[in-house]
Amino acid sequence: MMYFNGSLRSNGCIHMNNAATGFLHITVFHNVVNTVIENAVVSIYKISYHGTYNERAEGRFIAQYTTDKDGATPLIELPVLNELMPGNKDYYYISVSAYGFNDAFIFNVQIYPNILSSYKMYLTHTFYDDVVFNFIVEPTRTEIHRRNIN
Repeated sequence: MMYFNGSLRSNGCIHMNNAATGFLHITVFHNVVNTVIENAVVSIYKISYHGTYNERAEGRFIAQYTTDKDGATPLIELPVLNELMPGNKDYYYISVSAYGFNDAFIFNVQIYPNILSSYKMYLTHTFYDDVVFNFIVEPTRTEIHRRNIN
């Protein structure tokens, strides 16, 4: 164990002084042939938004994992961080990269107490087409509500 920016760090994860934890699991696949991608690098960041309209943000590295022969990360335990937390302007952000494939990103990852958030990421071959990266943006409650009204 070691300390990183005032937070206890062990098993490659920064513990952000939050007693409640949830879980994250990511599996990475080739988007065309639907086979798993071994040795993909999954990086987790904490993004903190600032400004009147959340127009600025800063990111901090949390942890990095490599997928196994099944294309999966280990079960990752993270401090709870989600839109239901009062005054929250922080979210998890995940990047996935693998040799020979375009990167993929997940924004606004929600971690709830004792709940597993699971993602299947589909990567495209580099130069397969004109796509250079893919995004998954988890909608916030406000965005879902607005979508249902219109």
